[in-house]
Amino acid sequence: MTDTRGTATTIAAVDNDRMALLALKGILPQLMPSARWLWGTETADEAIHKALTPETRPRVLLVDMSLGNATGVSVCHRIRQRDARIALLAITAFSVDTYATRVAEAGAQGIVSKADMPQLMQALRAVSAGGTFIPAELASCAHSDTALVFHTADEAHRLLVSDEDQQNDQPKLGAKEAETMQLLSQGLSYDQIAAQWGVAASTVRTHAHRAVDKLGARSLAHAVAIWLTR
Repeated sequence: MTDTRGTATTIAAVDNDRMALLALKGILPQLMPSARWLWGTETADEAIHKALTPETRPRVLLVDMSLGNATGVSVCHRIRQRDARIALLAITAFSVDTYATRVAEAGAQGIVSKADMPQLMQALRAVSAGGTFIPAELASCAHSDTALVFHTADEAHRLLVSDEDQQNDQPKLGAKEAETMQLLSQGLSYDQIAAQWGVAASTVRTHAHRAVDKLGARSLAHAVAIWLTR
């Protein structure tokens, strides 16, 4: 598979499991013989930096959904906000329906199970050619009332930018509210955050409740989910 300039399709990946990265690199020649492995990283921040740097920008970025202190959904969202060219393919060791809707909304072009090599090959070929991919087990969702839709990179970028333009009128989180959401998204409790800051747990709770209101969330869990895809 080559890109429109006749050069090999470059593939990169982010996965906090080093052995998984090595396995992906090793099997790539079988999945796409003419593709070229560009890089692999175990951290979300490095993946985002490399993906948005012209010299290290891949044609396709494989994004694991579970990255320790970050999520693959947030990685896709942050890259798609700023880039309309990279094809983002979500990969997961869990059931694909666990992340499918969220990662589609975050700007990815498809999702596939790490364990399904035939589908991974199909997905790589589809998204590297500028298309999208829905696993067979989720295909029926495309005909339901809550349709699962993956957009092309360019379409996804335009949709995200448009949504964020509409949200600019919403109240912004204050510094402490934002920090509270970040720490809660990392699994800390009110008491743990309070101990870290040297304040009462009720103070942290107040910051969290204000963040819920400003984000227009239904609950704290919903607010954390919104925060992770910002």
